[in-house]
Formats: sequence, structure tokens, C-alpha cells
Amino acid sequence: MTKDGVAKFQGVVPYPPQNKVDDWGLDAEQQEAHVEQFRCMLQAENAWRREDHDYYTLLRFLRARNYEFDKAIKMWLDTLQWRQEYDVDNILDNFVFHEREQFLMAYPQGYHKTDKLGRPIYIQLLGKIDIGTLKQITTEERMIKFHIQEYERCGKVIMPICSKLAGRQIDQTFGIMDVKGVGMSHLSGEVKRLMTTMTKYDQDNYPEMLGRICIINAPLVFKAIWALVKPLLNPRTLSKIQICQSNYTKDLLEWIDAENLPEWLGGRSQGTLIDDIGPWSDPEVLRKLEGQLPAVNKTLKRMATVSGTGEALPALDEVPDGYQSPRSEASFVSISSNIAPSEPLLQQISSRPSISADDGQAADLGPEGPSSAAGGTTLTIAAINAHKQRNLLERLSALEQLYGQQMQRLKGYMPANAYTRLQGRLGPRLGAGGTVLQRLELLEEGMELLLRAQELTWQAEEQRKRNRCCSGCVIC
Repeated sequence: MTKDGVAKFQGVVPYPPQNKVDDWGLDAEQQEAHVEQFRCMLQAENAWRREDHDYYTLLRFLRARNYEFDKAIKMWLDTLQWRQEYDVDNILDNFVFHEREQFLMAYPQGYHKTDKLGRPIYIQLLGKIDIGTLKQITTEERMIKFHIQEYERCGKVIMPICSKLAGRQIDQTFGIMDVKGVGMSHLSGEVKRLMTTMTKYDQDNYPEMLGRICIINAPLVFKAIWALVKPLLNPRTLSKIQICQSNYTKDLLEWIDAENLPEWLGGRSQGTLIDDIGPWSDPEVLRKLEGQLPAVNKTLKRMATVSGTGEALPALDEVPDGYQSPRSEASFVSISSNIAPSEPLLQQISSRPSISADDGQAADLGPEGPSSAAGGTTLTIAAINAHKQRNLLERLSALEQLYGQQMQRLKGYMPANAYTRLQGRLGPRLGAGGTVLQRLELLEEGMELLLRAQELTWQAEEQRKRNRCCSGCVIC
């Protein structure tokens, strides 16, 4: 308590709070008074640890419940129970996601540098989720554990390093969500269930960690759904979401320097999401921060690589079990012999020929081939790619057949010239003709035409209902 009677937080404050009014109308002193009151309440419940629960952690939970203490306490206690049940405090050390690279090929996501405010950038390519391949690579339980582990890594490793470099508290991310290719299959079934489960864990246990999200490549179906959902969201949530224009690079560059934006999004930064590029994985940056943050010391020990100065870091056999730096050899295919893939995919791989990279001819993967390893079969990247390609072609053919049926059903609601033009281009390519990219582009164009036609059918049906009803009816 200060001499002015303002309560001061009796815990760790890594960086001075910003002297500004927040979204709830509270100034810096009022925010600190609320956090200290919240801390006292948690301490009375034996639910606060000074070394683990700093000022900003408590503030995030308070804001997630609009500074309502009863609700914030319940959320906090539920989180502590969840962390204990799933041993979350030790997940960075005790869980190794050996199949990380294969997983990210089937569900592209990850961190890539920072935005202009110093926040780590998290990118997801939702339209490229291949649930069939994911099920062959790993289990749902391990997917969720990896998801939780990445949140823990963000909070305990990535954000402290970003904060140190910025000289102020960084506890939110900047998100980029690419929804190109997202269709009804992503909005229902297994993909929806998996995303719903992960989102619930995020909202319940890692509140207020999203600073802003830019959604790019939004198809017509996504925009239609967004128009329905938007009125249901509160203004504060809406302020964090930006549906970017077609030239999304211009929107992204308002928030991100070109040097930090990946080349494949219009920037000048090289590397993929698998590479996990950022100050948190740069040995030279980490060496400069060594001794200043516990997270840096642990990260340096986990990294099995060579720094930019040529100084060798600890080898893999010196690193304890548990989380490995995504840029170390341990997180890539070199340890894929430890993966236990499901039997159906192994049967498919062993019973089908592999394509040689040299001459394109079929080559049998015998005992000495790349799919063999001491102690068991190794799930190789080549096998995963082959499976994904087969799966993609099968799904593409099914969509083309379905598209043809829907074109006939809705023909009467389409402009004659558009129908003829598109049918003439798509028809000859149904089945095996045309490249995958050509077929996908035509389907995307055709899907927009179908959606417009479907909307016209709904409007026509509503008009028919009105015509059958008495004029001036309350229902109409």
C-alpha cells in the first residue's frame, strides 16, 4: 500500500506496466490495485506462487473475466487443476514430439519472427489441414499435447526473450490465418472437433494471449459465415480480427516489417514454418542473453547445432530428454525411427511402390531402403508425401463429381454465359485430366458460382412462401 492508499502488487513485475487506460477504463494504478486484490484472494486459496505467477499472468486472467473477481478466481483454480491433471508444468521437459516435421507438413503452423511491436508472429494454414494424414502420423492425444507444449514454449521461452529484446512486457502474439481452401469439410466432422478442442484449451487456460489476427485468402463461403458470426462478437474481440483484402501483403506490412514477413506471404524473410525462425532460436541472440533469463540457458542447452560464431553447443547426448529445439536435428526426420505410425498406413507403404527421385520409375522399398530402420519401420517423408498425394487426388476427384451434380441441379439459377464458359473449361478435365493446380482453380471458381446460385434458390424459395401466404401476415 502506498502513502496515497493505492495497493501495490506484492509479487514479481518483470517490466513496468504501461501508463495508459485499458479497454475497461482502468488506469495503471487501478489495474495494479485490482491485480493485488486478486493476488490476495488467490493466496487465501493457497493458489498463488510468487515464482510462477507474476503481475501480467494475473492481469490476463482478470481481463479475461472483465475484472470480475469471482469468475476470475474460478477460471484460475480450474486452470491450476487442469495443469496438475495433465502435468503441464513439466510438458516442456517430459514430452517429445518426434513426429513434429511430418505433423507440420499435414497441418502447417508455427512461429516466424516478430511484428513491429515485438510480438511473435504465429501463422496457420488452415486450408492445408490433411486430417487423414494426421491420423496416420500420430494420435489426437499427442497432437493436443504438442499444441499445449507450444503454448507453454511461447509463454516460458518465446515471450520472455521477445520481452527482453523489446525492453517491455510482450505477452501477446500476432496471428496470420490463411484460410485459402477452407471448405465445408473444415467446418464439420473431425477437423471441427479437433479445432474446437484445442480452442477450448486455449481460451480456458491461456487467456488474452492474442493481440491481433489477420485472416487472408478468405473464400466466399468463409466471408458468408463471418457475416453471420460478426454481429455476435463484442467490439473488443472484433477489434483484434482483420479480414484482409485480396492484396493481403499490403495489410500485413502495416504490422510487420518486410524483413520479418515470409517470402511466400509477400515479404523478404526466408524459411518455412518448420524452421521456427525468430530470436528465440537464434544462437547468436541467445548467447548475448545468456545468464539473463532462465529460458535462454535452457534453450541453449537444448539446441544441438552450431552458433553463428562457430562455437559448438552441447551435443544431443548431453541434452536431457524432453522438448527439443525445433531447429535441432532431434526434431526432424533423423529420429523418425522412434515414431509408432498406425498399421494401415504402414501396410499401404509396404504394399505400394515408391517413385525414384532419379528416374521417376517405380522402385521397391526393400529391407535396405529408406523405410527400414533398426528396430522397426521408419515412416519417411517420401512415404508421407506419396500418401498425401493419393489422398488429395481422391478427394479432388470426389469434389469434381459432386460439383458436376450440383451444376446440373442449380443450372437454372446460373447466368447462361457463366455456366457454359465454366462447364466447357471444367468438363474435359473431370477425372484425371489437367494439373492439380488447374483443377483446384477451376473448382474454386465454380464453387463461387454455385454459392451464388444457391443463394438465389433460397431467395426464390422465400418468395414462393410469401406468395402462398396471405398478404400482411405477421410471419412474412
